[in-house]
Amino acid sequence: GAQVVAPAAGRVAFAGPFRSYGRIVILDHGGGWTSLITNMITASVEVGDSVAQGAPIGRAGPDHPRITVELRRAGQPVDIATLVAG
Repeated sequence: GAQVVAPAAGRVAFAGPFRSYGRIVILDHGGGWTSLITNMITASVEVGDSVAQGAPIGRAGPDHPRITVELRRAGQPVDIATLVAG
């Protein structure tokens, strides 16, 4: 039941169930950047909502507490390690 927060500010492009990924939220950060957050038991945001970095967006489930966050640029996954290494 841990709270899940937005990794960065953005607008909610999608929020809801998706295949075997539980409830997911897609945040559009602008400039072609998006974040995909998966495996939530509940989402507390709706499409069109604006969220600040660190704002609550949902909750992890007690039976499946692993949340996945994927950064994408122009629809393609980005290895975040290359952005923070330097």
